[in-house]
Amino acid sequence: MSMREWVYGLLGVAAAVIGWYYNLQYLQQPDSGWIDWIRQCLVNPATTSALADLSFTYLIVGIWIVLEGRRLAMRHAWLCVPITVFVSLALGLALFLILRERRLRTLPAATAADG
Repeated sequence: MSMREWVYGLLGVAAAVIGWYYNLQYLQQPDSGWIDWIRQCLVNPATTSALADLSFTYLIVGIWIVLEGRRLAMRHAWLCVPITVFVSLALGLALFLILRERRLRTLPAATAADG
């Protein structure tokens, strides 16, 4: 495993652990759930801006994972998309980057550079 893969992995796991620490605290509150979470994200312009940015980030990352996975013939890359949505954006992205690094090592240099 390369240093780059270790960094991606450690950051992804750290983000998921920290995020889920707070998710579990939130889920212990009465009336917690997706609808309430979105409602709380719309309480002021700052949180609404963050929700909009996060929503577009999920969309862009999801499209990129699918297209880059196809370009590099990574059969199961698309599985990283539901991980970004249901577990952690950072973990799903980190996992994809690890798998991408491994795939790039197996490709000839000319193929990997094509875009």
